[in-house]
Amino acid sequence: MNLTNTQFVFDSKTKSVLIGGMVLGALCLLLTFIGDDEFHTRFWTNYLHNTVFFTGMAFTSMFFLSAQITAFAGWNSLVKRVWESMSQFMLVGLVLVAVLVIGVWGHFHHLYHWNTPGITDPANPIYDRIIAGKSGFLNASWYTLGTLGFLGVWLFWAYNLRKASVAQDTEETPSFAYYKKQRKWAASFLPLGGFLSTVFIWQSVMSIDPHWYSTMFAWYSMISMWLGGLSMTVMLIIYLKSLGYLEYVTRDHLHDIGKYVFGISVFWTYLWFDQFMLIWYANNGEETIYFRERMDHYPILFWGNLLLNFVTPFLILMRNDTKRKFGTMFFVALIVFFGHWWDYFYMIKPGARIAAHEAKEISEGKVKQRPATSIEKGIPAETMAPTEEHSTDSTGMAAHPAETAEPAAHQEASHEAAPAETHAAPHGATAEAPHEGGAHGEAAHGEGEGHDAEKGYRAGFTLPGFLELGTMIGFLSLFLFFFFNKLSSASLVPWKDPYLDESLHHETGTLISTEIEENHGHDDHH
Repeated sequence: MNLTNTQFVFDSKTKSVLIGGMVLGALCLLLTFIGDDEFHTRFWTNYLHNTVFFTGMAFTSMFFLSAQITAFAGWNSLVKRVWESMSQFMLVGLVLVAVLVIGVWGHFHHLYHWNTPGITDPANPIYDRIIAGKSGFLNASWYTLGTLGFLGVWLFWAYNLRKASVAQDTEETPSFAYYKKQRKWAASFLPLGGFLSTVFIWQSVMSIDPHWYSTMFAWYSMISMWLGGLSMTVMLIIYLKSLGYLEYVTRDHLHDIGKYVFGISVFWTYLWFDQFMLIWYANNGEETIYFRERMDHYPILFWGNLLLNFVTPFLILMRNDTKRKFGTMFFVALIVFFGHWWDYFYMIKPGARIAAHEAKEISEGKVKQRPATSIEKGIPAETMAPTEEHSTDSTGMAAHPAETAEPAAHQEASHEAAPAETHAAPHGATAEAPHEGGAHGEAAHGEGEGHDAEKGYRAGFTLPGFLELGTMIGFLSLFLFFFFNKLSSASLVPWKDPYLDESLHHETGTLISTEIEENHGHDDHH
C-alpha cells in the first residue's frame, strides 16, 4: 500500500474559511445578547449549549480512545490521531467553561435557579425548601469543581496520552515503553472519565431544572455527546480522504465506525425510552414534570429528537453495505451530529426559560412572604396537615405527601380550571401564600397566568433559530480550527504503534465488503 500524504497541512484557505465561521458565530451570539431579555437568557443558553456539547465531544473522543487502547484494539491505529486531536479541544473547553463559572460566582447569568441569592435562606421570601435541601451539591463551589476542575483533570490525561503517542513515532524502545505509557494513561482515565462525567453533566445541564432529577440522565447525556463525537469522526475521515489524506484508512475502518454509530444510536434510544418509561410508570410529579413540560409545550423538540437520533440512523444504517458508502455515511453522520446538538438544545432551553421567568418574578417582587413552615418551626413534617402551603413543591407537584395534589404542570388548563378542593387552603393558609417550594415553575404562585402565558412560540427556545444555527457554526469552526491545528503537528500515521500492521490489513471479513470493493474498483477503472 502506498503511504503518502501522511502529514496534514493546515492551509491558509481552510484557516480563512474557519475564521469566517467563527466571526459569523460571534456575530450571531452578539445579536442574541442585544435583542435578549433582561437576563440575556437566549445568549447564555446558546453559549452553555455549544460549550457543553463541543467540549463533551472532545471528552468522549478521549474516553473512546482510552477504551480502545485498554481493550488491546488494533483496528483503529490508523484513526487514533483523529481522536487524539479532537480530545485536545478540552483546552479550549476549559476557557469556555471558565466563563460560565465566573458567571455563576458573579451572578452574570440566571441559567441556574439554585444560584439565586437568598433562595436557600429560610428567612427569605423566595426560600425554596427543595433547592435548600440540595444546596450541599448545588452551589458555586461544587459547580466550579464539577465543571472546571474535572475538565482540567481530563485535559491533563488527554495531553499526556497524546504526548506519549507522538513521542512514540521517533523515540519508541524495543520494549514499547511509550506504548505502555499510553496504556497507563488510557486505563486510568476510564474510571476518572466515567465517574466524574456524571458530576460534570449534573452540574452543567441537569441542574438547570433543579427540582427534577433522573438517575439515568448522566448516561443519556454522555451517550449523546459520544454520538456527536463519532459522527464528527466519520465526517472528518471522509473529508480528509477527499483531500488525499488517510488513504490507508479503508472502507473496512469506516464500516467499523459506522457500526458504532448504529449500535450506540440504538443504545441512546434505549436510554431515552427507559428514562421516559420508568418516570412515566412511577408517575411521581417531581419527575414527570420534566417530560410534561417538553411534551406539552415543545412537541417538535421532543418528537424531533427521536426522529433525528433514532429513526433516521436506524433505518439507513441497518443495511450492512450503507456503512461502507462514503456519501451515505457522511449524510447519516451529518444528521446524527445535528440531532444530538438538537438533543442538548432540548435538554437546556425549556428549563432555562422557566428559570428566566422565575428570575423575572423575583425581580418584580411578585414573591410574597409566606408563614413559617413545619421545618422552620421544628415540627416533624409528617405531623403537619396537608395544607396548600405544604402540599405542593416549587414545580407545582406534590411535596409531602405526593398524593395531596395533582401536579399543576400535568393539567392542560390553568389553576382556575382545576378542582377547587385541590387548591383549597385549610388551616388558615391563604391562596396568596407562596408554596413552600419557592418560586419555581409555572404553578409556583397559584396565579394561573405568568409562565403559562409565555409558553407560546419564542425564537431560540421553541425551536433553534437562525441565530442558534449561526452560533453552532461558530463553535464548530472553532472546534475544527483547533482540531486541524493539532492534527498538523504530528504524523497521521503512528509509525511505531505495535498494532499498525494489523490496522493496515484490517478487514471486516464480510462477503459483501469484497463485492463492494470490487465494484468500486471497476467503477474507478471506467
